[in-house]
Amino acid sequence: MTPEVPAEEPDDAAAEALRSLYVPGGLTSAQAVTQIVATSPDLDRTKTLLLDAKGGAMQAMSGLVPSLFLVGRYSRLSPVENPTFDIPGVGPLTFPSLTQQLASDATLVYSFTDSLAEALPSYRAAKKNKVAAEYQIEAERNDVAFLRWHTYYEFARAEANLGGAHFAHEAAESQRKETESLVAAGSAARVDLMRVEAQKEAANVAVERAKLGLQVATRSLQALMHTEELPTLGEDLSKPVAAIPAETEQALKERAFRERPDLLALRTYSEASKHELRSAIGGRMPDLLIRGSAQYSDPNLRVIPQQDGFEATWEAGAVIRWSPNETTRAQGRAKQLQAQLQRAHADVIALQDLIRVEVAQGYHGVLAARSAMASARLGLSAAREGYRVTREQLQAGVVNTTTLLQAQAELIRAQVDVVDSAIGLRVASAQLRRAIGEMP
Repeated sequence: MTPEVPAEEPDDAAAEALRSLYVPGGLTSAQAVTQIVATSPDLDRTKTLLLDAKGGAMQAMSGLVPSLFLVGRYSRLSPVENPTFDIPGVGPLTFPSLTQQLASDATLVYSFTDSLAEALPSYRAAKKNKVAAEYQIEAERNDVAFLRWHTYYEFARAEANLGGAHFAHEAAESQRKETESLVAAGSAARVDLMRVEAQKEAANVAVERAKLGLQVATRSLQALMHTEELPTLGEDLSKPVAAIPAETEQALKERAFRERPDLLALRTYSEASKHELRSAIGGRMPDLLIRGSAQYSDPNLRVIPQQDGFEATWEAGAVIRWSPNETTRAQGRAKQLQAQLQRAHADVIALQDLIRVEVAQGYHGVLAARSAMASARLGLSAAREGYRVTREQLQAGVVNTTTLLQAQAELIRAQVDVVDSAIGLRVASAQLRRAIGEMP
């Protein structure tokens, strides 16, 4: 890139034009962007992705540990008639028929298939989604900052347009007075005064239009900052633009591929999709479970004969199960995830192509903006000198007012060009920084 544009000298015409807009203690672009990012609803909405990813990780984690079921129950049992047994030497024996039961059960189940083949890849996918959400939040923050940065400088441009319109109006009023004196002295024709008065009225119209533009730009900035406080331009546009990346275009492109948060988010989402695909494939396998349970109940139906009292029993076992329906559903889910993964790969390639274009636009935009600023400075110096010489020529009777009005229009246009070039360099710098993944 070309070297940084040096700071202007105190008597430089461009510096004077830019510094005239500066209000000490006013709102700077950094302050505006900080407040806008802090209150942005777009960023708040994107942050919900992180909460969603954390919830998914918690759900997946629950599948990695054994499932514990605790049950307490009360049952009313129907009475039954138990036979009476006549035991020699003992006599008749009758078993009681209990009609109420209080029971508590604790069951622990662990599925090797669900845990290792499905839940573990799903948990890894959820962790990747969490990382991707963090990248996406950063990308949204950069986008919000760039768009709001642009809004701030639109406000600055509107301030400059109003300043230029006021200058044109003051110059037209001053020229009207001078032309009246020349007409009164017989040094200028009456038609020259009519031209100047027409120019003054045109300047009045320009002032009103500039006021409207400033009102719109101000309201836009207030809305994004969520404040009713009227902003003032607290940034000295005559100062050099800092923090412009100085690498080559190729180096900036490679840096963007490494650090651009939206690209990192897409790549991470692709990795998450791979884990989700493994989880879906794991769902096609037979399910192997081990389980154990304990019961403490009154009566305990495993105790014969039934007794009116609490008894504890337990059981342990293993189960293997397989369902063709679940296998078919898992295969269908796997195909959907394969399609999703292919789309993610395509999205990564498309974003890389877009990043190449954005880096090139930002890089060459900065170069063009620097050249435009240098040309605008020279143009303003020339226009100011041309206006001064034309005024002297008019007073000497060498030229007419039409020539002076043309010189005045060129001076106003040159002042606007200086401000536009200063703002353009700042916007181009923000665009380049966003393109490589930096916070503008």
